[in-house]
Amino acid sequence: MIANKILTVLSAPVALVTLPLQFVTTLIGGILVAITFGLLLIPISAIWIVLFYGPLLGLSWVWEKVEPLPVLPLLVAIVGVPLAILGSEYVALMPSMGEIESRTEKLRLCWTWPFTLEYMGFQRGELENDYERWTRMQEVLYRVKV
Repeated sequence: MIANKILTVLSAPVALVTLPLQFVTTLIGGILVAITFGLLLIPISAIWIVLFYGPLLGLSWVWEKVEPLPVLPLLVAIVGVPLAILGSEYVALMPSMGEIESRTEKLRLCWTWPFTLEYMGFQRGELENDYERWTRMQEVLYRVKV
């Protein structure tokens, strides 16, 4: 839980810095996507999947396995927190081309780290019978205001 709290605290100042850039990058990116008839979205999506989505899911799985141990979660958080911040900033700076729901979902996946896998299960309704995980996910979602 502490890793997600740290992520929430560190994301705010980073987002304030990149907020003015979002207008420029999404405008220019949107124009480039329109000029390329949407083909530019292929490398943008590939970068998201390879550099952020896959590693976030993998680190979330590792976190789930090492969370009860004393030191290993710290090592996972050292990699996961910056990766989640970079992933959310990448999503914010890339053009969404009208797919606001997809963009929002990607941001949620980043903001709920290290509970990204739990969030996906929460979305599918798999946590309803596990009260502890359900309440933890509710707390995380409340904190990040998702």
